[in-house]
Amino acid sequence: MVFVYVLIGLLGAVALVFTVQNPDPVTIAFLNWRTTPLPLSLLLLLSAFVGVVCAAVSGFAQQFQLKRKIRRLETRLAVLSRELDSPLREPVRIDSVRGQSPNSSVAPPVARSRIM
Repeated sequence: MVFVYVLIGLLGAVALVFTVQNPDPVTIAFLNWRTTPLPLSLLLLLSAFVGVVCAAVSGFAQQFQLKRKIRRLETRLAVLSRELDSPLREPVRIDSVRGQSPNSSVAPPVARSRIM
């Protein structure tokens, strides 16, 4: 965690130096829209801030989606656990799962070896 704080401090120092060294006014034009002249450093820092906000919104949306999925899977696990622990159910035999009844007189298929 200390590394993150040091990294944020270094980035802040770099941004401060960048701001001091780039005070030239710049006008941005997009279609018919124009801004008043603003310092280049302010515009670049503003665009970086907008990028951080967009990334944060995307991260929060993904986190919300994952929490919903976890909640749904926990509910499913609880339902399956209740069904497994239910004393009213008859135990499931492996033979019946494979499609054979336990009293079946048919022998299970035997793997044949290939003779070359």
